[in-house]
Amino acid sequence: MRAMKPRIIVSLLFLATLGGCIFWSYKPFWQFDHLEQNARKVITGAELQTWATRLIDEYPTEQSNYLWIAQLRTNYPPQLRGLAPRIGPFVYVKGDDDSNGPPFVSLRWGSALLGDTGFYVGRTNFAMDAGMNRTWRAWQPGVYFFRR
Repeated sequence: MRAMKPRIIVSLLFLATLGGCIFWSYKPFWQFDHLEQNARKVITGAELQTWATRLIDEYPTEQSNYLWIAQLRTNYPPQLRGLAPRIGPFVYVKGDDDSNGPPFVSLRWGSALLGDTGFYVGRTNFAMDAGMNRTWRAWQPGVYFFRR
């Protein structure tokens, strides 16, 4: 019995380590798959729209149709911080590339393996283009959740 104690302890430590590695690896996939439902628990479309319109006013897109601002990596609603921190969010202030449509903010999480998901948020006159290669749901006028 005494000789088996070290083997049992080593086996339990190995299994605990293996379980921790599996959990650590799988967690971003789970967070990605449940991003919209978890976001609904912590933020409303109106709060997202208030934040996004402030960014649109602060960083107008007349200078560039596709403006990425590095410091925006931390400038997003704090309620979203824990949704999937290892895969985003990334924030872009964009103008519509093909027309003179209203500017909007893209708030997305993703990776090459997972794809991307997140929000397109603009003023109430911002509408999603049906031709985009994404599936999306409207949260309210000007606020859309997408998945690609």
